[in-house]
Amino acid sequence: MNYLFIIMHDIGRRYGCYGNSQIVTPNIDKLAEESVRFNNHYCQFPLCGPSRANIFSGLRPLFTERFDNEAFFPKFREALKKQRGMDLKTLPELFKENGYETFGAGLVFHDVDDPLSWSKGFFRPELPKLPEGLPKSMRVFNENSPNPWVNRDSFDLITIRMENLKKMGIPDEEIFTPSGLRKVKGPPVESGEVDDSIYFDGQTTERIVRYIREVNEQRPFFIAAGFTAAHLPWNSPSKYWDLYDRESLERPENREPPLGTTDWAMGDSEPAQYYTQHGYEKPWLANREQSLELMHGYYAAISYIDTMVGRLIDALKEKGLYDDTAIILVSDHGFHTAEHGYWGKHNLWDKSLEVPLLIRVPTSANISENINVVPGPRSNGLTEHVDIFPTLCDMAGIEPPGYLQGNSLLPLMKEPQASGQGGKEAVFSHRKHQWHDRIKAYSVAHSVRAEEYRYSVYLDNKENIIYEELFDYKNDPFESRNLARDSSYRIKCIQLRNLIDKKLKEDREKWQY
Repeated sequence: MNYLFIIMHDIGRRYGCYGNSQIVTPNIDKLAEESVRFNNHYCQFPLCGPSRANIFSGLRPLFTERFDNEAFFPKFREALKKQRGMDLKTLPELFKENGYETFGAGLVFHDVDDPLSWSKGFFRPELPKLPEGLPKSMRVFNENSPNPWVNRDSFDLITIRMENLKKMGIPDEEIFTPSGLRKVKGPPVESGEVDDSIYFDGQTTERIVRYIREVNEQRPFFIAAGFTAAHLPWNSPSKYWDLYDRESLERPENREPPLGTTDWAMGDSEPAQYYTQHGYEKPWLANREQSLELMHGYYAAISYIDTMVGRLIDALKEKGLYDDTAIILVSDHGFHTAEHGYWGKHNLWDKSLEVPLLIRVPTSANISENINVVPGPRSNGLTEHVDIFPTLCDMAGIEPPGYLQGNSLLPLMKEPQASGQGGKEAVFSHRKHQWHDRIKAYSVAHSVRAEEYRYSVYLDNKENIIYEELFDYKNDPFESRNLARDSSYRIKCIQLRNLIDKKLKEDREKWQY
């Protein structure tokens, strides 16, 4: 059995198959019909790099200590060997060592290249050509952007913003620094009159399709496809914008911060970097027009990705490999789209942590490899990112590394409609302040999702509690009120905090951190 692992940027449960009637995602929805759809899957950390480290190492954030997007896997592998005598294997690396061809393209690890993981190399898309007449120095703005701009008016905005800084007496050498470049970004969204292949995800798709057409069918493969279009700025070809009428889009009902929360619990709003030049340095919330523009761009980007997923599936079918290929579709973490009036992921509220997960096991594997997965139905059991690594090992019959910190989901996949069957009592997430956080109020925060509740506790550097949150989703599905100070919920807070303390204690004793 082959494996196609598709990972997205910044997409929560937004697809049509998860009940979103506004979005156009026919290919992913069709894939969901043939897959086990996990309805209660969560990430460990609401940031790209740390979350991907959890997926591809099978280790939790407090063990990896990857709390930012800096280079990680090569130095982490070396540190584990030196300090603990552990031989870290990334997920594709383990498959490679068990006879699979491994190939990656796009943005997978959110890291520097990791040659040990890829027997057939790793493809990174090229930046598009600049609009005619622009100096080559303008390339730096696309080099520092998760998605490139291609329209002339996008670069005109960058030029205007550069001139604004110069008028303030800021020299070029300061503008062209990482912090300076954040003050001269292009627009948050772009509708490009270009072919799909001009933006990153189109290039990623073309390269993987070529690999599939040329693949050596004598060996199984593991392909990792990393799509970036759903990460700000939301830039995609105009035909995907044409799928939507902006004024018909509906904003979420809960557009106010939860009652009883602090002003720093929400976190920084990511589009502030694109709508303003002060970035995260001042508070910013989107107004109605900005929210509709953002929603239009976000949905267009997801529809663009959906088409790319469809092309990968078509390539497998044309090659006669679809019936022999398992497909995993997931995102690094969730994202708020105006819930609580917020756009972003920099908090421990449910929309930042909820993640779509589809696992398709082909019928041939059910027969020849006796996996016996029930396709199509949903799974309501609680699951988390560290469970993905052992699940794929279980599916492939590969001995998993002894250090993995998650559980295989295969038992749950065999009886997906049995609520809680194979799922967990609780799943855990964490957050530490990022360099850009406007208010740095805590040292570390831990969060647990259990039953119909989410409880989060924020600690200072001496592990004293400075703030708590509790949401009851059965009675308050929109997180309208923080119940941590409600006396009738005090026992529930204690019970959930005890779950966190128990998990932290168990992991620290077992893993010595």
